[in-house]
Amino acid sequence: MNKEGFIAANRFGMGARPDDAEEVFRQPMQWLLTQIERPEDDFSDFAALTSSRDNAVKIMQARKSGDESKQEIRSNIKEIALDEIRARAKHAINTRIPFYERLVDFWSNHFTVSAKKGAVAALAGSFEREAIRPNVTSNFSDLLLAVYHHPAMLMYLDNAQSSGPDSQAGIRRGLGLNENLAREIMELHTLGVDGGYTQEDVTNFAKILTGWGIGRLESGNPGVFEFAENRHEPGDQTLLGKTYLGDGEKQGIAVLQDFAANPATAHHIAFKLARHFIADNPPQAAVGKLQAAFQKTGGNLKSVYQALLELPDAWSFKNLKIKNGYDLVISAARLAGGKNDPNLDYCLQSLKFLGGLPFTADSPTGFPDVAQDTAGPENVMRRVEWAQLAAVKLTPGYGYKELAGLAIAPIISEETRDALESATGEREGLALLLASPEFQKR
Repeated sequence: MNKEGFIAANRFGMGARPDDAEEVFRQPMQWLLTQIERPEDDFSDFAALTSSRDNAVKIMQARKSGDESKQEIRSNIKEIALDEIRARAKHAINTRIPFYERLVDFWSNHFTVSAKKGAVAALAGSFEREAIRPNVTSNFSDLLLAVYHHPAMLMYLDNAQSSGPDSQAGIRRGLGLNENLAREIMELHTLGVDGGYTQEDVTNFAKILTGWGIGRLESGNPGVFEFAENRHEPGDQTLLGKTYLGDGEKQGIAVLQDFAANPATAHHIAFKLARHFIADNPPQAAVGKLQAAFQKTGGNLKSVYQALLELPDAWSFKNLKIKNGYDLVISAARLAGGKNDPNLDYCLQSLKFLGGLPFTADSPTGFPDVAQDTAGPENVMRRVEWAQLAAVKLTPGYGYKELAGLAIAPIISEETRDALESATGEREGLALLLASPEFQKR
């Protein structure tokens, strides 16, 4: 393994795999570029999963008919969520385009929809498959529209029932305004907390988004996005000093397009990408170059990724990131052989143990992306405990010394090298490798 290969496989990818190591280490940059230019992969892991529409309709029908108890409905929702989590983890282990998969993970976390919120659990996985995956290399504005037209986000951030106070539904049924989606779009997804907006802007934006909801069973579009005119606040709205004419759903689309083109959004996205791929406290110059690429191309995400790959800081060992729980488990499974590793159930147990189970973030802020939240003393001990059991549960096709050469060779310390040399067997050697400070980094 060489330095560039390590960075490509771990910082940009999901961890080295024995069966594609030669390609990664021979042409790391080309290997990465190909994944965003021509993202070809086997998506059979998702083939048996059902759509968000079908899942939503199934739940609505069960609730309406009363044939199933609340416990049975909750059980069905849990089963759907577990199927999605299993498929997502299996695909991450198997994928031949791990850079693309990391980008999916990044954007899915950026636009967090958590399965911890009731019936949202039945839609969180399909949200990623339907709104995030197809738009990872599109324009940011397209990604935004896909996200906010998806029932999972509208349900998770409580916009599905939000009604304008002067709308027909607001007047007749006393339904109220909910600002959650508007606030999180501005604070977390686009402009950022320092984006220059006020509480009045949040309220006005929430009014603009009224009517963005989910079709009911009796509608012509059950379980998918539906704009309800009777819940939409009528009239013009002023947001960030600009007046948006009252034009139904188009009013909200116009706002999102302006947010996508706002320099504050470009900076916010650039900073988060740099923090994820370079360092917890990324260099300002790197953030500036990513922001410039975002603004120059009108938010063309593929161009932004290309600019990221061209940054010297992105290929530096100076500020290696600490793997979060998800990265750690997936990289270990990939190293152990991907499809040759039959113990997916153990991987899911590990993800839960290390706090990295997909679609289970505690809040809309998503999973943390800095070392202080993943490398505390308690977490370090849990990782050592995990590594000892993983060495028993995982069945790699190569010896631990070969795997060490594949996984951590460019950054291995004398201490880790000596520890591996003194291991009394394969299991102990693999446990030492997985618990080593070097394997914990990307």
